[in-house]
Amino acid sequence: MPQRNLSQAVLQIVFSFFLGLVVVAFVGIALNTFYPEPATSFELNDAAAWDRWRVVTGIWLLICATVVMVASMLIRTERIPVITNGILLGGLFTMIYAVSMSLSASNDWPRLAVVAGALVVTVGVAYWKFAVRKTPTPTPLAASPDGAPVDPGLVARVDALEHRLDGLRQALTD
Repeated sequence: MPQRNLSQAVLQIVFSFFLGLVVVAFVGIALNTFYPEPATSFELNDAAAWDRWRVVTGIWLLICATVVMVASMLIRTERIPVITNGILLGGLFTMIYAVSMSLSASNDWPRLAVVAGALVVTVGVAYWKFAVRKTPTPTPLAASPDGAPVDPGLVARVDALEHRLDGLRQALTD
């Protein structure tokens, strides 16, 4: 691999990773803006309120992570893989944030529900990304008179080259 392609690939990986971090930061800040932490004071130190907030935040983060991951899958990856991979990483990082937020709560069943949801969504998106959305299979090649496969694109390029050579031959003989 030439040095330029290697540096371009490394830059794309770094950019995708950074975009993923920005996505999770955006989701986290947006969620905290609309659903802030419980008010803390010395008189009000209610562990149940904190547990409830952590579980609800985990659920919202799970929903946001699912939306982000599905959105990244709907974008055509052939055209802009760096951006779609970065958004997918952002969804994955948000999923990690959701699981860690729910694990910090002491409620057993709600924690299990959030982690189970994260598992289902992550496996589903991975299956969709890596098993279902494979690269399109090439079209079968036409057969030549002797039965050998022929690439139609190659035939068109050879025809164009022959046309140019005929034009060049006519220009040189006149």
